[in-house]
Amino acid sequence: MPPASTSTEFAGFKGFEPVIRRLGGIASRRELLRLSHLTETDFWFALHYGRLDRIRQGWYASSDLPADARAAWVAGGPLACVSALAHYGMVDEADAAVETALHICLPADGHIGRDAPDNLVVHWSTADRYSGSRRAVSPAVALRQARVCARRSTAA
Repeated sequence: MPPASTSTEFAGFKGFEPVIRRLGGIASRRELLRLSHLTETDFWFALHYGRLDRIRQGWYASSDLPADARAAWVAGGPLACVSALAHYGMVDEADAAVETALHICLPADGHIGRDAPDNLVVHWSTADRYSGSRRAVSPAVALRQARVCARRSTAA
């Protein structure tokens, strides 16, 4: 006889995490409800009991989402520029330590999150925003953004 279902399984708590992971660690509420085949009630229970990690309005993170990607999404969107390069392991740790700002990329009509850090640098570009994954812009775009940022900082 199979073991009885626990209340957390019944409420759909385990149904959202695999969907979020399948989507790269970040998923919208709409995607979760559509792809998990769970109900609004399941969603409410998971959120209410802390089984969903809300990183910004309408967006949720998997439990294993890296801290840098989580911070970027709390601020508004995916990692960009030197922050994305560090995420991809393309920047020497000593070089990454010099750059303390969090770089994110937002589409032209995007919004900065209310919990964004003071040291935030926003790269406004719809094309760049969708160049990579939900975690970070593509490495090629991040390199281009870093070149532009470097020129700006040396000109200032």
